[in-house]
Amino acid sequence: MAPEETFALRLVNLFRTFRKTRWFRVTYIVLLGLVVSLMYFLATSALTCLVVILMPLIVFLFPYWFGERKVRRLAVNALPVFLIAILVATAIGTQMLVSENQAIPRQSFPDGGSSPTMALSNGTVKPYRADPSATFTFQVKLTTTVNATPDNYTVWLNLTIISGISFVDQPPVQMTPSPGNATRNPRNGTWYQTQQSLTDAIYVYGFAVTDNITTPLNWTVSNVDFGPLTAPWGAFYGLILYFTGTSMLLPLTFYYLILFLWWYTARTRQLRTRELGKTLEIPKEKPGTKEEPAGKPKSEPSEKAAKAAAYTCTNCGADVGEDDEKCPKCGAVFEA
Repeated sequence: MAPEETFALRLVNLFRTFRKTRWFRVTYIVLLGLVVSLMYFLATSALTCLVVILMPLIVFLFPYWFGERKVRRLAVNALPVFLIAILVATAIGTQMLVSENQAIPRQSFPDGGSSPTMALSNGTVKPYRADPSATFTFQVKLTTTVNATPDNYTVWLNLTIISGISFVDQPPVQMTPSPGNATRNPRNGTWYQTQQSLTDAIYVYGFAVTDNITTPLNWTVSNVDFGPLTAPWGAFYGLILYFTGTSMLLPLTFYYLILFLWWYTARTRQLRTRELGKTLEIPKEKPGTKEEPAGKPKSEPSEKAAKAAAYTCTNCGADVGEDDEKCPKCGAVFEA
């Protein structure tokens, strides 16, 4: 046997031995938790529906492929798998958020209920990640479709503090045109800014603008984002943990639905096989054992059947009647 085949055979034997230990189950539960945590981030793409179905299928099929058939063990497996997935996905999401050094520019969208004559773009905050003692500068660019002056528009900074899982809106902060603008006509783009001192909390920021020309006033609102990042890592972890955990309830529910359908199908097949086996085990009625109908006298045995064997042939050992002159089997003649 070649050395490569010997080494491969040893690996196979080691794996078979490892499969019989409890650590094999622990290992595949941890690995499944890591796989599901990575698949969680695909759920934010166009593959959401596919990922939500694939998550429970992988968790069910992997131990099933290795021979696991106990319903209780399959039911218990999902709990640590999804728990590990939630904790790991939350940690990854938190680290991705707090490691950002620059804000993603905020902007308004014409089809988002905004006024077609006003648009907000390049809304940012600097610094994006800093201690609460820092001074944060918010700025956004206003562009209009008509000639006007910055005084014809009022731009607001909207801040929201997240406490636990509650969103607390702060009073809007009016922004002022930035000094040194290249133009004072918003049609060519005018920058607005404001400086704020904040606390160590989780903030969500966005911008809004209204004109002072029309009645009723027209409004344009930008999209929002986390920032600036002043809260500690643990605060963001707790917030993201809540949303990750609630979003994992859907694939977990699908898992137990798949498990129930598999159990119900297997049990139905088992009951059907058992009933079929009982039908095959019913003994057939032997001829001559059927009971006589009630009231009908049993027939007497015939004279030939009632005749008892009185002698035995010394030549072949066959039973011989009292009146027989020779053996009916071997033909030996009896002496008188």
